[in-house]
Amino acid sequence: MKARDIAAKLTEEQAGRLREQAIWAGLTASWPEALLNPECARTAWTRLPEEAALTLELILAGFGPAPFKEEQLLQAARPGIAAGADLRLGLLRLAEAGIVFPVRRGWGEKLFVLPPDSFFVWHRAIRSARSERSQPPEIEPLSVRPIDDEGYVPPFSLQLLHAMAAMGEAGLKLTAKGVLAKRTAAKAAEQLHVRGEALAPLLPPPAGAEAYPAGVLLALETMARQGWLVRSGQSLARDDAAWEAWLRLDAADRETALCRSLVEAIAAQNGPAAAGAAALAALEAGKWFRLRDVDASHAAGQAVLAKPQPSAIEPWCRLLRQLGWLELAADEAGEPAVRWRLDPLGLTDAPREEGEREPAEPAFGPPPVQLTPDGEMFAYEDCPYSVRWQLEWLAERRRTDHMTAYKLETRGYARAAGAGHTADSLAAAVEAMTGEPLPDTVRAMIRMGMDTLTAAAGTARDEAAGTARADAAGAARGDTPGAARAGLAPRGDTVPEAGGSASGPGEPLPIGAAFVYPPPGAGGYELLNERPSVKQLFAGIDEVPSMWLKQFRTYHHSTRRELLEQALSWRATVRLNCEGVATAFIPERIVDEADGWAVAGYRPDAEEPQTVTKLHPGMWDEMMLVLPPPLGVR
Repeated sequence: MKARDIAAKLTEEQAGRLREQAIWAGLTASWPEALLNPECARTAWTRLPEEAALTLELILAGFGPAPFKEEQLLQAARPGIAAGADLRLGLLRLAEAGIVFPVRRGWGEKLFVLPPDSFFVWHRAIRSARSERSQPPEIEPLSVRPIDDEGYVPPFSLQLLHAMAAMGEAGLKLTAKGVLAKRTAAKAAEQLHVRGEALAPLLPPPAGAEAYPAGVLLALETMARQGWLVRSGQSLARDDAAWEAWLRLDAADRETALCRSLVEAIAAQNGPAAAGAAALAALEAGKWFRLRDVDASHAAGQAVLAKPQPSAIEPWCRLLRQLGWLELAADEAGEPAVRWRLDPLGLTDAPREEGEREPAEPAFGPPPVQLTPDGEMFAYEDCPYSVRWQLEWLAERRRTDHMTAYKLETRGYARAAGAGHTADSLAAAVEAMTGEPLPDTVRAMIRMGMDTLTAAAGTARDEAAGTARADAAGAARGDTPGAARAGLAPRGDTVPEAGGSASGPGEPLPIGAAFVYPPPGAGGYELLNERPSVKQLFAGIDEVPSMWLKQFRTYHHSTRRELLEQALSWRATVRLNCEGVATAFIPERIVDEADGWAVAGYRPDAEEPQTVTKLHPGMWDEMMLVLPPPLGVR
């Protein structure tokens, strides 16, 4: 659930309590908008109590936006970095502030989750608040050699546009199993560069997803999530209003929104890979960086974990490359390097709703489509998607590259005629796209091509009428109708209008099994609004002698053991006076020995805090339990 989805599930009183939390006071945005604002998040981070700040770092490094149990959080922490009681308290503080949310699925255990749309915001905010280098050192562009093993890869948005056109032409009718025909899926796959082997390391395909190649399934899910495809009876149809609104979006906003939603969705299902995505997303677009340096940046963020997660940066790079968002290269020494082709997250101090910005006004210069006298049309990279969509239905795409090549020919004329175009209206449409009068040769080509179709259609009508008369004469004999014998019966999987559209209300596209994006309302998570008090974190505290909590004093060896056992049950820190120096100690276990007992644990202030220290009861004098005020004394 995203931050605003969570806010929508709260009562006004519950949301008001979160907005009134001290960490959000005086910011340029209030909760939940502040969760998505890097500057607000940076300020809020500096206001968090120490235990809450550390707990948030652990969540970002080990789980990302994936759900986790409290016990998993405690086990994930690097030994000696903090006591379990501190992390439990930190988790409570984060929940009270509306940063992390407790949820439950059905009758299962309580889980905690960080809203996926806040994950990258917190990553960037923490680095900024600590004045850390926001990104690795840049590589001089002239020192890199691009790796062009896959040739030109169009951005994912353009892949989707091409796939939508191919599926519309092939037919959107569903089979008896509720999936698109193999021919339609194959036509879509031809337009997509995403391969299953690139997705599998980050997101293995679910059971029931065998009907489509991984790239097609990803495209279909994206189209369904965006509301472009709906189910209409036993077919899928395109929602023209939603689709055309997307085509009109500002190009940068459109691509960044796609990138961010996809990366967030994968990170929510693969928590260990989320930190690797964050390390990549921290890189400035348009600049080259060594993967080795990106890996080092990721590793630094993993220092809080007992078992640092693999970066998954290389799998991310392969996938993002196939989505057309990332470029790969090698430096002078042959080391791999990467460069973003876009701003992957679009994080600003004043985030907009998707599609809020209007498309930029066209710059002075040549029109986005150039036409040659022999009927070839070339679309530049900045060609508006609304124009590209028209080209898909009026011409035949020959090559997709930085400049996409189209050709006016028979199949394009057929699609144009099916959309209701005449020779004159088609010529006017091409003229509008190019912004110039048509060459006489092109106008003649269009007229000849459309006239040929008209003549063919007339012949087909005459043949169909003759067949119908013959069918009527032989109907009493039970003959198979001639149109069906000849394969001329109307196809049930085509849709009206140019592009295979059938606008109107419909049902969300049935994918069968969520692959990347969870279906709306899926997951079955119930938001839990009750919050335990700090006192409730320490069961049985009323039965514990108050002097253990508030007085630094000497005890008998048997009492020392009791106090340590209590610390173990709460996973709390104790303060010990060892040789005249007060030191924090996190007990892990009590060890019985032949001549007595000892306690093993960690000293957070030691040079190597993760090293286990064993102490015998005679090795310290005063001691006390360390709990947060007012329960104890820090």
